[in-house]
Amino acid sequence: MQTSEVVRLELPANVRYLNILAACIAEMLGQVDGLSDPQQTIYNIQLAVHEGCTNIVDHAYIDDGGRIAVNLMLGWSPPQIIIELHDTGRAFNPSSIEDPNLDDPQVRGYGLYLMRQIMDQVIYDSQPEGNRWRMVKYL
Repeated sequence: MQTSEVVRLELPANVRYLNILAACIAEMLGQVDGLSDPQQTIYNIQLAVHEGCTNIVDHAYIDDGGRIAVNLMLGWSPPQIIIELHDTGRAFNPSSIEDPNLDDPQVRGYGLYLMRQIMDQVIYDSQPEGNRWRMVKYL
């Protein structure tokens, strides 16, 4: 992967800044020729990443604000976008979160489910130096 295909951001862990990340995702995906249903694809990826960041803001940094380091990478063989989110907040165990019951609507609790439905890979890793989400969508 070429360095020119990587965009790095560091955002305050606050939902007010997620529009900056959404704009970067849209611009990067605008570089991909032949994207199937570009508007819907871009929206879905933005939604998955927004859910990941919202979980970091609401759960990892529940007591205090922090920062979210973001790496956006385009790969070409096969065409894909890889999004990594890094935080230094509280860790959690994603396997402890059950999928929501879609027959019993609720207000919250769909974030991780949506991320897994939209993206081709969703990997969470917690280390002493922080937490990392890695999301991959094949284009």
